[in-house]
Amino acid sequence: MLTCATVIGGKLNGLGVCRSLARGGVVSYVVDRSRWQAGMWSRHARPVLTRDLEGAPLIDCLLQLQATLKQRPFLVITDEMAVLTVSEHREILASKFLFRLPPHDTVLMLYDKGRFHEFAIAAGLPVPNAAIVGRTSELGKIRALRFPVIMKPIDKRNFHAGVAPRLAIAHNIGQAIEAGEELLQTSGKLIVQERVDGPDDSIYFCLFYRGRGATTVAMFTGRKLASIPPGTGSTAFCTAAAPEACHVLETLTRDLLKRIDYSGFGSVEYKWDPRERRFVIIEPTVGRTDWQEEGATLSGVNIPLEAYRHELGLSPERTDSRVQRNVWRGSFFNRLMLGSDFIPPDASVYDGYWRFDDPLPAIVHYPLDACCLAGSRLACWARSSIGDTQHLPRWLRHKAH
Repeated sequence: MLTCATVIGGKLNGLGVCRSLARGGVVSYVVDRSRWQAGMWSRHARPVLTRDLEGAPLIDCLLQLQATLKQRPFLVITDEMAVLTVSEHREILASKFLFRLPPHDTVLMLYDKGRFHEFAIAAGLPVPNAAIVGRTSELGKIRALRFPVIMKPIDKRNFHAGVAPRLAIAHNIGQAIEAGEELLQTSGKLIVQERVDGPDDSIYFCLFYRGRGATTVAMFTGRKLASIPPGTGSTAFCTAAAPEACHVLETLTRDLLKRIDYSGFGSVEYKWDPRERRFVIIEPTVGRTDWQEEGATLSGVNIPLEAYRHELGLSPERTDSRVQRNVWRGSFFNRLMLGSDFIPPDASVYDGYWRFDDPLPAIVHYPLDACCLAGSRLACWARSSIGDTQHLPRWLRHKAH
């Protein structure tokens, strides 16, 4: 019997990992706090509920699951906050699960946007100009930057808790000071980066798994075609990058991994800077798979399955041929909102949720997604038509602001 996998997180990322592993006949136990996450409904998944995806509840759930399975499952993290918990408790989990992470201090450095920026500058890595702001008296540092700027919390825990925004964009110093004062109250320390000019399709990502002996087991370089919301959001459509970009970005990525002696799943996002005529690092992802992971599988590079086979001492299955014409779409609603003019005419488009042979994730997810979208539109209408939204239900009032 094949060793099973345990996938932490049942959202789109986790669903893509389950489907990727299933191509090798691997059964995945998907751990999440909600039964309604799409990945919990895949025919390739065995759903496992936990009270939380971080802290003691997650560790207790993992240990209880492993005890019932009576084997050492391959562990894949798809949730950002779970990475910190697993890294902190790695000594307890190491004998129960097969997984690989960088040293804990490296995890913290890559997770902390400020520490990573300082490391990148010291190492001579290409990153946008930025300022680290820890208090309102330091907001004057932003004056030295070229506008517009992107302002992000260094620690994303408040964002994941729903009490702080993911980012803010400022086009002048006045906007930056105002946004900075608000973000410092809800998010703590900030990184303020010069925004790199260029459309969303100048954003690239390099996904990878680095195994024992510093071996790069699998690597895939992709290119965004569109983001949602445009300019600042997550990947809406993506495809394989052109070979010339792959060579440059994979060389940069391998150099970074070697410098920090990286292990396990991860990725690096890049953007072409037309002013500097070079690719710059936007941000790294540490210890987990990324949103576009199944896009790599559909393009011929199945990173989760290759990582699984590597850790179990099995021979690799992948081929070097990459499918340039496949496009991965995060959601059906992305096409409704963004159109499809940017999709190559000969491309085959794969929806992140829908598969004829695995339909339940889409059947469960899309009605819920439609309700959320309708709620957001209703909230915008309420704000523009009514003005004062304090009398609205709390869920709608939150959306309106």
